[in-house]
Amino acid sequence: MTDAAEDITPLSQAQIEAINAVNEPKASEPRKLTLSALKCKKCRRTIVSTKDFVIHDQGKGQTSFAYKKRNSSFSPITCSSYFIEPMDWIFDRVQEGELEGKIKCPTCQVKLGNFSWAGMQCSCGSWITPSFAIHREKVDEVLT
Repeated sequence: MTDAAEDITPLSQAQIEAINAVNEPKASEPRKLTLSALKCKKCRRTIVSTKDFVIHDQGKGQTSFAYKKRNSSFSPITCSSYFIEPMDWIFDRVQEGELEGKIKCPTCQVKLGNFSWAGMQCSCGSWITPSFAIHREKVDEVLT
């Protein structure tokens, strides 16, 4: 019976370089980071993962709002909030029957956003009903 280690032949330098070229990302192709979760900016607790996000169609921007609510400068359309599915931790401190209120971090109680069962308009102009909005400036994005 022969030893299995004797049957292994070492790789040549060309074979090693070929394997490394396949496994390493090219310098011209930067690795794309994707959003995987949101954390409270104050206590760093993970609040929600991207699987709980509610995706909505982009609205028409400032033209979607009433005349008095429009800015004088029309900037690119961006959403200032993440919309999520209703989660149990949101309702831990909410009284039964409330139709709208604040979303607070379950750990440090800082306000992260707000909710409304009747819905609200996103900063991009789209209506989301019901809406559970986490404000972008109140959370850190976890990229992977």
